[in-house]
Amino acid sequence: MTTALERWFRPRLPGPGELTPAAVYWTLAAFLVAAFPHLMAMPPALAATVVALIGWRGMAVWRGWRPVPGPVRVVLTLTLLALVVIAFGASWGRRLATALLCVMLAAKLMEMFRVRDLRMVASVCFFLVATQFLFNERLVYLSYLVAGCWLATQALGQIQRIQVNQRRGQDRQASPGASGTSGLLSVQSLRQSGRLLVMALPVALILFFLFPRLAQPLWGLPEEAMDGRTGLSDSMSPGSISELFLDHSPAFRVEFEGPPPPPQMRYWRGPVLWRFDGNTWQRAFFSDQRLSEPPLETEASIRYRMQLEPHERRWLLAMDHPVSSTFPESRITVDHHLISRRPVTTLSQYDVVSTPDALISPVLTDVQRNMALHLPQERNPRTRALAEELRQQYADDQALINAVLRWFNEEPFYYSLSVTPLGRHGADEFLFDLRTGYCEYYASAFAILMRSAGIPARVVTGYQGGFWSESGQYLLVRQSDAHAWNEVWLEGQGWVRVDPTAAVAPDRIREGSRSVVESGRALRDAGWLMNLRNQYDRVQHLWNRWVLGFDAERQQDFLQRLGLPEMTATQIGLLMLAALSLFLLPLTWFLFRVSGQRPLSRAERAWKTVRRRLARLGLHAQPSETPREFAGRICRELDSGERQLVQLAIMFSQLHYGVPSARLLEQFERSAQLFRPLRRGKNRFPRLSFGREL
Repeated sequence: MTTALERWFRPRLPGPGELTPAAVYWTLAAFLVAAFPHLMAMPPALAATVVALIGWRGMAVWRGWRPVPGPVRVVLTLTLLALVVIAFGASWGRRLATALLCVMLAAKLMEMFRVRDLRMVASVCFFLVATQFLFNERLVYLSYLVAGCWLATQALGQIQRIQVNQRRGQDRQASPGASGTSGLLSVQSLRQSGRLLVMALPVALILFFLFPRLAQPLWGLPEEAMDGRTGLSDSMSPGSISELFLDHSPAFRVEFEGPPPPPQMRYWRGPVLWRFDGNTWQRAFFSDQRLSEPPLETEASIRYRMQLEPHERRWLLAMDHPVSSTFPESRITVDHHLISRRPVTTLSQYDVVSTPDALISPVLTDVQRNMALHLPQERNPRTRALAEELRQQYADDQALINAVLRWFNEEPFYYSLSVTPLGRHGADEFLFDLRTGYCEYYASAFAILMRSAGIPARVVTGYQGGFWSESGQYLLVRQSDAHAWNEVWLEGQGWVRVDPTAAVAPDRIREGSRSVVESGRALRDAGWLMNLRNQYDRVQHLWNRWVLGFDAERQQDFLQRLGLPEMTATQIGLLMLAALSLFLLPLTWFLFRVSGQRPLSRAERAWKTVRRRLARLGLHAQPSETPREFAGRICRELDSGERQLVQLAIMFSQLHYGVPSARLLEQFERSAQLFRPLRRGKNRFPRLSFGREL
């Protein structure tokens, strides 16, 4: 007596109208490609479970396994749901939603034994591809979009063939390859799917250019749903910024009005850190307060356009010192730091005006002074002793600062990523023992030394330098350009920038972060690979500017270039509907006309190729002629290829009117492709014929 498990795995023959292997395989391929970026972001165990279910469904169609029993499907579905909850916990957001969608589609594969279920999975693949652009809109994902939509369209085409054959009442057992996998790699079906996507391209372009652009996004992304991308943090400790050196992803791009400023002025201001607990620098409680009187715009002010990559924080990078910004709901804080009301979760463009030589905070409040001088007790005694010694030698604050910078320059201090973790007395260990570190080591030690000498000091984090693209005329700043420097408060001058890194490693400021780090550490730091990244970023910049940056302002500019006046959102929507109607009505009429025609078989398509090549020579078939009569009539007109034509006519007659043969069909298609006829006396420039005789 057979068990239920044996009945489950017992192969069975497919019946009429049921799923074909080609349709299932294409649907699985579409699902795998659509889910691939999401699988890479999932926990490994969860991603492996989804891949295992896809593999099981492929084996089921190959071995002819029966559907999984209903109770087993329920238990497995609940188990998958529990795995998602365990993997993500209570962090509800975009990642959990897309992971849940992938897992539920994978669970759907266990009951995907009907056309309706197959079509549902293939259709949702389009939506699954679109959800990836909630996380990343880079140009590289355009190929993923095309591949995912192409495979999903191919899967829907294979599914449609099942119902077409069912309506015709054709038995798959009598049609060669209908129930097998002969149509799995059909070039003709792939071309047909590609043509469908090309036909949809004008509709996509109309929607892209004419869909009314809104001032705000269609939906908001909650802050708790953020992914926490790599980038600057609101705190700094020795070693935190050096970790960003290995990240070559773009942080932002800048286009200047006029020539770019020299490298010594390319300081891009980020979070300003006041509070120090002995190990970590953090922002002050008043850091986000609005600045009552921003600096004034002068002749020395610099105008530029920022293209900021999403970093899921509220700060906006700007050059010292921002005067105004076009970013919505942004403000300049008392730290002269530009911030937004909401986290930056999408690629953002905004114009900024900065005045580098502005006098900032000429008066220091008691609260700010106390915080800018505070140091933890019983920490760094040697640094405190050095500060007292320097104060006895230099009564002037500027002279003391210059003395410390000379000390950094003349003593054996080194700029390197290879550093040793610091202990309780971090400044003492760095200044007197280690003397090797990255920018945050120098910025932290310098601020402690200044505060010990009675000079108000703070740490500023951001970026410095960047790669200037001559071809694109823009500045590319990467995460690896992250930097930390200091600001000291001087009487009559306000906050003044001091960069101890410039005293230790001037090349870091002039040529960028990679100029002072050991070469040959890794292949990804090779010069030729960095140049390749820079060239690719030029294309990415154009994509960001003309596609992702196509906002309401650019849409109005586009319409004005077409000769249209400035239009409201309602008028643009009506224009979009009119353009869609002008395109879709003729296309619909054409598709209805074509749909009434009987689709050609493989043999008919090959014979049509033969007739088309003969028609180019002026040899046309009569409506009443059979293929053999046609071949016999025009043979005397051919200078070469007459024997091949007769053989092709005989093979086509056997395939079209007789019993079909898969071997004969393949031979006929191959011979039709090789057929190259020549007409007597009509070829001024005769071509060589490579058709072989049969």
